Amino acid sequence: MAPSSLAKTKKGRSTSSVKPVTSTTTSSSQPDSILSQIHLLTSQLPPAAPANSSLNPLADLVNLFDSIPLSLPSNASPAATQLNRQQVHTALHSLAAIFQLLIKQGRLHVQEDTSVQQVKQWLNDRFQQYLAKAALVVGDHWDHNVRISALNALMSLLRAESSFLTSLHHSRQAQFPSSTFAHIARAILVPTPQGAELRIETRDEWLKWFNRDDDVRYHFLKEAAALLSSYTPSATAPSKSKKSAPAAPTPSVPAHLSTNLITLLELLTTMPTSPHELNSFWTSTPIVLKAPKLGGGKKRKAPEAVEDGSTGIFDSSSESEAEPEQKLSSSQTKKLLPPLLSLSAHKKVFQDCWMALLSLPGGLDETEAKRVLVILHRQVLPHLVEPRRLMDWLVDCADGGGTIGILALNGLFTLMQKHNLEFPDFFAKLYSLLDRDVLHVRYRPRFFRLLDVFMGSSHLPSHLVASFIKRLARLSLSAPPAGIITIIPFIYNMLKRHPGCMVMIHKPKGRYGDEDEVDVRGAENDPFLPAELDPLKTNAITSSLWELKALQSHYLASVSGLAKIFSEVMNKQNYAMEDFLDHSYATMFTSETTRTLRTAPALAPVPKRQPIGDSFFPAPGSLNAETTVEKVVEKVLTEEGVLEEVVSERTVEPVDVVGRLWAF
Repeated sequence: MAPSSLAKTKKGRSTSSVKPVTSTTTSSSQPDSILSQIHLLTSQLPPAAPANSSLNPLADLVNLFDSIPLSLPSNASPAATQLNRQQVHTALHSLAAIFQLLIKQGRLHVQEDTSVQQVKQWLNDRFQQYLAKAALVVGDHWDHNVRISALNALMSLLRAESSFLTSLHHSRQAQFPSSTFAHIARAILVPTPQGAELRIETRDEWLKWFNRDDDVRYHFLKEAAALLSSYTPSATAPSKSKKSAPAAPTPSVPAHLSTNLITLLELLTTMPTSPHELNSFWTSTPIVLKAPKLGGGKKRKAPEAVEDGSTGIFDSSSESEAEPEQKLSSSQTKKLLPPLLSLSAHKKVFQDCWMALLSLPGGLDETEAKRVLVILHRQVLPHLVEPRRLMDWLVDCADGGGTIGILALNGLFTLMQKHNLEFPDFFAKLYSLLDRDVLHVRYRPRFFRLLDVFMGSSHLPSHLVASFIKRLARLSLSAPPAGIITIIPFIYNMLKRHPGCMVMIHKPKGRYGDEDEVDVRGAENDPFLPAELDPLKTNAITSSLWELKALQSHYLASVSGLAKIFSEVMNKQNYAMEDFLDHSYATMFTSETTRTLRTAPALAPVPKRQPIGDSFFPAPGSLNAETTVEKVVEKVLTEEGVLEEVVSERTVEPVDVVGRLWAF
């Protein structure tokens, strides 16, 4: 098509016989005028019109699509909502079909003479305008069906463009249209220009490609890293030249950008672990390039025969020996392997995306940091090229303490165990996390699982282990019953594992009290220093575990009964901690209400005396050798540990001694 077919005004705008009508005027006067114009303009363009027809109506159709509103007022009628849905859907797919045909015909990408280049540039501008509007539909339209339809239209265009670009490549290597995909990635991460939370329906639809196709996942992580890096201040120093212009201010991070990305990374379940898993592609399938022939460029001439009939093959070994076959080095092999088939390339973009996320200005808020730390050791660190790069961020999280510090232990332990991370102050940091909050957070089971692993070595010094035992015993005094149920077997296992700490429950006579075992009176002269931050300087080894003696008088029978194991000979095997980690008020209430009470509870009150004449002395004339008055008291243990008395009086028959012997 010659550029003369594009009628332009002096200001550079294209003119057409049909003018786009805004949605405001249309909805008030003629509700179907926009649909009529869409059908009219579509009929004037390929594939409905001949291939050599003018493309001027394309600009009007794109402008008309751009003018359709994506949100409606809350009081909109059902007819208005249905009409808006039809307008967006019709314009979206009509333009998608037109651009898909133009891509296949090469009118958007083929390089030709100058006149055709102007047409191609004009078509590319209309194409970018359409992509921008379609991306807004994906992220901001009020109807979820239209959003999903727009996403599918964009992905179909992506596949068509990739197929055509691959056919143009000299070696038929797979090409990926990154400029088109950038609109899709930004529509997922930043649904509106101001930023909004990703809709559930759009997220679920996107996960079909994100968790299935290796090329979509690779380029999405790459685009996400580039988008996040655009909001990070440049690390390069400014130029010292006086004439240099001041650096442009860094734009503010859109709301919910990090939240949307974390949501998708949490749901990423198909990160490859071997090159054989890179076998699913939405666009063109990449191929491995053939290695060039090594060992010489020119062909050798056939040896000529001499007078004696010999060919001279065996005359000179230096000139006629066959050259050995040369093998490609690892660096040369990597150059021939496209990035989509390279496992290290996938890990690198995955790492770049995470590093860009954690390097955002202002960092992550507490909720986002918790979500990252929960999946970090299992879904992130195994797929990084250099996991040690997260060390600084994990240490900062551990320094913050609280729930964040507890969750950071998983990542730090993984780096220490599998990646040789040196952290000299690890046990001091772990000791500082033992506060009252650790027994009230929802991640208490995870913390004690890790603590059991950290303290599992038998080579730890007794002073260090004693500090942890004493700190846990002190925390048990103010802990909920579910936390105490975890602490008691944990301390028992640590004492069995480290016999040097047994002295804490077997103090000599007269050290703190008058008995062989230290009772609660030992708290008055306890040498333990609870405010000391260094676990090697707390004097815990010279203290006693009088807190465990106090727990033997706990109001809850299950706690007091479990605490009595320290008053017996410690010849039992270690407790299985998994049986005690997941207890809560609900599980403890269930166990208390279902078990059979064989003895009176620990805090059973003494029955009150009845007035004289009611119970101690029977009524006149009722005293008899075969009748008596018996008082029955039932004590019911409720959820909070409150005892309720149910007292009733009844006259019973003479006591049957033999019958009572059989009443178990």
